[in-house]
Amino acid sequence: MNDHEIRTIFVEGVESLGLSLSPVQFTQYRSYLSELIRWNQKINLTGLRDTKKIIVKNFLDAMTPLCHVKPEENAHWMDVGSGGGFPGLVLKIACPQLKMTLVEPTRKKVSFLHHVVGLLGLQNVFVRDLRIGQLASCEATRFDLLLSRALAPETVLKQALPLIPVGGRLLFFQARYDVSWWRARLAPYPGLVLERPYITRLPFLGDTRSLILIRVSGREDH
Repeated sequence: MNDHEIRTIFVEGVESLGLSLSPVQFTQYRSYLSELIRWNQKINLTGLRDTKKIIVKNFLDAMTPLCHVKPEENAHWMDVGSGGGFPGLVLKIACPQLKMTLVEPTRKKVSFLHHVVGLLGLQNVFVRDLRIGQLASCEATRFDLLLSRALAPETVLKQALPLIPVGGRLLFFQARYDVSWWRARLAPYPGLVLERPYITRLPFLGDTRSLILIRVSGREDH
């Protein structure tokens, strides 16, 4: 796939989500994509091999929270189980003012994240090479929004809640929204409020993406 085709997929895909993409941001995403494909030959950053699917199912998918949730001034978000940087690093590029912590325990993936952050010259990105339970026991920072695209919700709810203050939120990526399933998962945590699901169709492929937003309203669950 040539550069013109890649630019077209990024630009048209972002526009179809109701978002915008500056020339600088496209250049950053293009470099990120190139490094992802190059590194993926040695370490498993994505199981996808088709460039269009990588753009849509990793990059554009990672942008979908911005269709519904905008970071406030001085916001600090956290991406747990970041892997190759999805969604946290993609969101950081889209929102340069955002502070972003990427939590990833696999050393080779951590090396990739550090490499891309340095290559793109990104500021206020913090890579933590820990598991989420380890981070919760030693991290003093509290986060306005926790994003989870890869980890099981049960794991995140059990281990990460100390990192989110009252008024903070958690956002989970899922293919399908099942309200009864979520009510059962949240039953042990009366301090959590299921705000709403946001349902989005990914550009070009039409796959459904459900974003589940949960608010921390109190500490009865601790």
